[in-house]
Amino acid sequence: MTSVNIELSYFVFLFSNQSITMKNKIYNLLITSTLAAISLICVNAQQVSYERQLLPKTKKLISINFGDIEDPYAVTLVNQEAPSVSGNSRKAHIATLKQEIDQRYPKNDSQQATTRDDALPPTIETGFLGNSTNPGIPLDNTLAMNGDQIISAINFHVAVKDPDGGVLKNFSLAQFAANVGIQGTTFDPRLLYDPEADRFILVALNGFSSNMTNIIIAFSDSPDATETWNVYSLTGNPNSNTTWTDYPMITVNETDLIVTGNLIRDGETWQEGFDETVLWQIDKQNGYDGVDLTTILYQDIAFDNTSIRNLCPAESSDEELEPNTYFLSDRNFSFESDSFFLVELTGGINDPNTALTIELLQSDIPYGVPPNAEQRVNQLQTNDARVLEVFHHDNELQFVGNTRNMANNKAGIFHGRVMDLTGSKETTLHHIIGEDYEVGYPAITYVGTEEGDRDVIINFNHSSPDKDPGMSAMYWHPDQGYSEIIDVWNGSGYIAMLNGTLQRWGDYSGSQRDFNDGSACWISGFYGAPSLINFPWVAKLRKPTGSLDTDNQEIVKSTLNVFPNPISSRFQVEFEMPQGSKEINISLVNNNGQLVSELLSTVVTKYGETIFSFDQSNLPKGLYHLLIQVDQQQIVSEKVIVE
Repeated sequence: MTSVNIELSYFVFLFSNQSITMKNKIYNLLITSTLAAISLICVNAQQVSYERQLLPKTKKLISINFGDIEDPYAVTLVNQEAPSVSGNSRKAHIATLKQEIDQRYPKNDSQQATTRDDALPPTIETGFLGNSTNPGIPLDNTLAMNGDQIISAINFHVAVKDPDGGVLKNFSLAQFAANVGIQGTTFDPRLLYDPEADRFILVALNGFSSNMTNIIIAFSDSPDATETWNVYSLTGNPNSNTTWTDYPMITVNETDLIVTGNLIRDGETWQEGFDETVLWQIDKQNGYDGVDLTTILYQDIAFDNTSIRNLCPAESSDEELEPNTYFLSDRNFSFESDSFFLVELTGGINDPNTALTIELLQSDIPYGVPPNAEQRVNQLQTNDARVLEVFHHDNELQFVGNTRNMANNKAGIFHGRVMDLTGSKETTLHHIIGEDYEVGYPAITYVGTEEGDRDVIINFNHSSPDKDPGMSAMYWHPDQGYSEIIDVWNGSGYIAMLNGTLQRWGDYSGSQRDFNDGSACWISGFYGAPSLINFPWVAKLRKPTGSLDTDNQEIVKSTLNVFPNPISSRFQVEFEMPQGSKEINISLVNNNGQLVSELLSTVVTKYGETIFSFDQSNLPKGLYHLLIQVDQQQIVSEKVIVE
């Protein structure tokens, strides 16, 4: 595919700050401005546009102490139905794409895909289980750390740990939402650490439909993650129509928390149901202080009259935050494309001149939708080719995402650079894949320590018929190139959590620079356990010193050797969730029929085969009964014996 570079000239049309929009009936007053971009250079010119709205103040829901959240049973409720290929699932279009990829681009064993350069690989300093609970489908790994504490979050659990893996606090996202006063499934967690404010931020979604969709945002009011957090909720349906928010991404600049999300229409497939990607600009200091939030919503962000999907916000590479924010997107459903969309938010929320600019970039080599990855039994789902993580450093962006490797047509990843952001914006890509295995869901971290450094550690998941799902990493240096791939953590089982042949592998991995130790980073990812389920692993990696002597030095791939058994204290039961169910209540009673604990009370969002589990290690020895009621009708009664 060939793209044409387009030069855009901009006219800005500002509308009255008294205007009322019918699209947002929930707001009494909007301040709306629209940027219309019209090229003056040719008849085939492209247009860019967006709408900006200053929203009414968002009041704090509650301040809660994470250390006070009581969740002794760490319950999980996991739907086992395989991703649907029809009906109201975003997987319908993906499934069709994957079938066509397999037919048009059959996998091969081309060695062109495994070329490495002269850089040494990173070293592994420590590693431990991220969250000791039955995991979500998918995991959605995310982490944040400040030197003294590490927060690891997955679907549907949060753990605060010390740098040696010692547990400081554990609780489920469901229990967190219950303490906040919100019902329904809470999912898609995102974490970050703000190095300038020395504070943490947690963002998660709540609800899967237009009549129940929220963006939950929690700001720590101190550097201690086990103490008080200020919690807010934004509507996930800002237009009061039939859309809900999916797939959040977050970053911070000097003054703002930035949240992006995709609006999906009820009951439609992912491609047909995609409405738009929106951008929330939030005054972060108000969140840290626990006062009303100032929020600006950017909508209708479009290029050539088409909404730009999946705006991935760039993180700051180091401790010095930027006043502006860059975003990258691409044509994530294309079989082959070299197009990227560069969006810039030109200032902070308190700058009256802040605007969005949008530009089309062309990379030197293409990317494309990856095939599903192979494992020992069945396949792992790779979704699409969206940009997954970006950082901004010294007039340059570096980024990563999933792709079809163009040499062997296997599931691979790309590492890209947008250089000279204020000038030429030259955009380059490099494809990465293992020697005999496929890779996916990368994250990227800057590990430079001197002025002018550009070097990074890239971490990702791996899998093959001979290599159970686990975590890998590599180092890149602009002069030394790419290192060999090392195994950070090897799985000891394939994944078989869903009915059917297709299992979940993503949807993202975690990474963060160690701001107290700039040559190191912390990562979180995915591995397969002997029980054939997924678990998160957290590790600290350090960049190498020196470069490879190709004549005299052999690469030693390091890995950790101790395998945990994180589910030995959990009780698990499988049951059928009836179609059309509205509410589920799960309780534990003793042998005398007395209530021990109401483990779960929530609305039902998915039907079919379901797994419920809880941690029984806090129960005294004895005989108990687990009772499951759906719409006030008991459907399960199971004995629980604690010895």
